[in-house]
Amino acid sequence: MTDLINHLYFYSEDHCIPQSLETPEYRKTVHGLEQDWARFRSTLTAEQNRRLEDLLSRQFSVKLKEEQAVFRSGLSIGVTLGRL
Repeated sequence: MTDLINHLYFYSEDHCIPQSLETPEYRKTVHGLEQDWARFRSTLTAEQNRRLEDLLSRQFSVKLKEEQAVFRSGLSIGVTLGRL
């Protein structure tokens, strides 16, 4: 069952989510964020940048697990509601 849920998660990530985020507001927000990150990183030393990359990588891993948990919860709720 875990494999099926993982496949559904990655399918939705690849095929459903991008369509939902194709809005001018989202693109503008992302563009601004990328510019701010570039400006911020230009002020860091090599060591600070390495430490930041490590922290961001760990944060990304945690966020991914949270997103997967939310997806599994939503899927579980959908299945439960489908049985009613």
